[in-house]
Amino acid sequence: MSFKELENTLSLLQCTLVAQRTICSPEKVTWAQYDVMEMLRLQGDLTPSDLSQKLGISRQNVSKSLRALKKHQFVSQYQSETDKRELVTQLTPEGEEFLSRAATGRTRNAEKVFASLDDDEQRQFRILSRKVIDALTQDQ
Repeated sequence: MSFKELENTLSLLQCTLVAQRTICSPEKVTWAQYDVMEMLRLQGDLTPSDLSQKLGISRQNVSKSLRALKKHQFVSQYQSETDKRELVTQLTPEGEEFLSRAATGRTRNAEKVFASLDDDEQRQFRILSRKVIDALTQDQ
């Protein structure tokens, strides 16, 4: 496989995953907002600085996403115990409910992939996906 073929395959996979996520999001939640909520689900309560660093987006974009998510009541913030100047963001029950609905689409996609790969291919997919994720995030 040439570099260009690999690049095109990665681009197509990214476009396909984004399109699938669009289909599964009945609310008008942007990708950045969804990513903020998903990171909070995976990592627990985080400061805006932590979210910015982990998502690789500017603090300004994190703040914009948080304002919209607070308006939807999907996240709330509380004062940090270690630094009273800093706010910590957490998912609300409404945010968890939204992600639960979105997870239905993610589960449906996983079921399709699971059914299309044999056991060895599933193992290889997990290993290669993790390797790609590590390569893409090593400088963050």
